[in-house]
Amino acid sequence: MGGFLILGAVVWLVVVVITVQVAVQKGRRAWAWAILGVLFGPFAMFAVVLMGPAKGREAGASGGGTRERDDTSAAFFEAPDEK
Repeated sequence: MGGFLILGAVVWLVVVVITVQVAVQKGRRAWAWAILGVLFGPFAMFAVVLMGPAKGREAGASGGGTRERDDTSAAFFEAPDEK
């Protein structure tokens, strides 16, 4: 019986990895889908497979909220030049 538990855990982790890979390919947040994959397993995987690409995000971009800012928004995060 313990063998089935270990096998189930390994399969569950493989499903999580596949879920994260598909989410990143579709431009979705990797960490959010990793958490959903751990909680819901194959249901999260099927959900991300059926979803289209994310709007406003570049496909293949890494998740976690690390997006490059354009020049106009970068001005808000930089110190003003002293002249």
